[in-house]
Amino acid sequence: MTVIVLPATSTPRLVGNETLKGLQLAWRRRALLTTFVLMNGITFLGIRLLIGGGHIVTPLLAVTLPALLAYAVAQTAAMQGSGGIAEEINGGTLAQSQLCPASPQRQVLGRLTALTVEGLATAVPLALVFTLGYGVHYRLRPDVLVPAALTVLDGLGYALLIIALTVRVVSIGAITHVFGMVIQFFAGSFVPITVFPHALQFAVKFVPTTLGVQALNTTLAGRGLSAAWANGTVPWLIVHAAVSLTLGWALYARTMRRARREGGL
Repeated sequence: MTVIVLPATSTPRLVGNETLKGLQLAWRRRALLTTFVLMNGITFLGIRLLIGGGHIVTPLLAVTLPALLAYAVAQTAAMQGSGGIAEEINGGTLAQSQLCPASPQRQVLGRLTALTVEGLATAVPLALVFTLGYGVHYRLRPDVLVPAALTVLDGLGYALLIIALTVRVVSIGAITHVFGMVIQFFAGSFVPITVFPHALQFAVKFVPTTLGVQALNTTLAGRGLSAAWANGTVPWLIVHAAVSLTLGWALYARTMRRARREGGL
């Protein structure tokens, strides 16, 4: 019997190829991404005018805008990631990609990198429009990058869970939209989390991006990363992001193994 030895594929090259493929698909979906940005910007502005009695209350806009940006990153990554892998399953190209000797976990690294770029591409225009358009003043210091990066990782963990579920659940589109509405409201993009009842304030800490938004608001207000660490927000955010990514990673590996075994790719 002749044994064919498949060539080894280096991780950086594999991740780079998957990232490039994801970005090319994102460019093809640029009209959809633009619509997502416009719709969320209009909805956010409408809610702000409704709460402000026809006026924009700048301090309220300042504490709710980070939640909108976190939602934009997480929901874009989840929707585009889910849609992308569904397209590959329906087109049969996902099965072809699994012929590569690399593990599915290594392949998904490139997919997550491209989704990070897509998510930030939707959040940055919203941030520029509302901060520059309404004169929102944040105290931008280097320590803001820590909760910002952790919030993105937390959102990617949520997106990875949705991508993994897409391989198994047929009605994943409806589930993703429901989860998106939960994140949009309970992370504080409509009203600040501080006005929620005390019990609800504790419960929403388990919602993706909520802890990140709280830490961002603390650092953007100029109280520094030490204040966000002292009140427990940053330590719990680290745990939340780590658990989300680990669960997403494990579920993705499990669903891909099962799909390979049962011919569901």
